[in-house]
Parts: sequence; C-alpha cells; structure tokens
Amino acid sequence: MHEYNTSRKPLALKEYGRNVQKLVGHIGTIEDKATRTQYAYAILKLMGALSPCAKQGMEYPQKRWSDLFIISDYTLDIESNYPMPTRDLLVKHPKRLDYIKQPIKYRHYGRHIELLIKKATEITNLAEQERVVISIARLIKNFSRVWNKDNPGSSTILATIQDIAGGKLAVDFEKIKAENTFYATTPKEKTKTSRTG
Repeated sequence: MHEYNTSRKPLALKEYGRNVQKLVGHIGTIEDKATRTQYAYAILKLMGALSPCAKQGMEYPQKRWSDLFIISDYTLDIESNYPMPTRDLLVKHPKRLDYIKQPIKYRHYGRHIELLIKKATEITNLAEQERVVISIARLIKNFSRVWNKDNPGSSTILATIQDIAGGKLAVDFEKIKAENTFYATTPKEKTKTSRTG
C-alpha cells in the first residue's frame, strides 16, 4: 500500500526532510540513553550535510541541536552539549513595534524632509535659514530626480516647503526663486545652466 504525504505526520522542519524526521523518531524508541546519544550525534552530522548554512561555510552547532529537539517534538532524552529549547520559544512572537502614526503631508518626500523643514523654522538667523531652505530644496530636487524620474520646477519645490513649514519661515522665497540658487549644484549642472540661461 502506498504512503502519501497527506496521511503522514507533518514535517517539523522541512529543510531536513522526511527521512531525518523518521530517524529522529526511531532513536526516540531506543531504550539505552548512551546508544540514543550516539545515534543523535550521527543524525547531527547528517543534518549538517543537509543544512544550507553548512554548505555556505557557516556552522551553527547549537541551532542543529535545537532543530534535533524540535524534530523530536521536545521528547528526545539524550546527553546534549546544549540545553533543550522550550516549546514556547518557537511560537513566541516578537513585540510589535510602535510606529509613528502622525500622517505625512507629502508622502513622496518622506518624514525626514518634514523634520528638516521643521528644524529650519527654528533657526533665528535669516541668512542661515535661507541656506538651509536652499539645501532642502536641492535635496527635494535630487530625490525627485533619482526616485521619481521627475524634475519639479523651483516654484513647485518652494511652494511645498512653504506649505510644510506652515508660513513659519522668514526667508524671501521670491528672491530664492528669482536667483534660481538651488538648481546648479554641480560644476556640470552650472555649465548647463549658464548655456541655457
């Protein structure tokens, strides 16, 4: 009679296969603890040969011991180099991370741009604030070019900065727009700008 996977006991760890699980089940039936331990070491060598980590040159003996106990359904009584892991350790889920739930107004620019603009509103020196705004504008332009393959105009970028800042920036946006200061960031771009301008 054929034995199908649907009628078999589910695999505890699929990476080692059905035969390793059968071998582990068999050594669990051996009465002598020393013999069980001897067979367990032989199975560990086999598991090392089958493990993808071992093929990549990485050795994790404790992981293989833990895997052996997991395959045995935590019932294997042998002399082990490592303690048997607890069952709840396998099913324990990591603590859920608390993400910032504050909405981002311009999601395509990200939260960090908003934080940079917020920091810029706290700068009291007008010349320094203008330099920071120009740097943020260059950053937005570069992000748009790299990630979105988009090339927004200076009016769009400065309007975005003004909107995020909520009117708290004291810099002269019309002056920045007229001077076009944040477009030519590299010598190559400066040459290109001077030719087209």
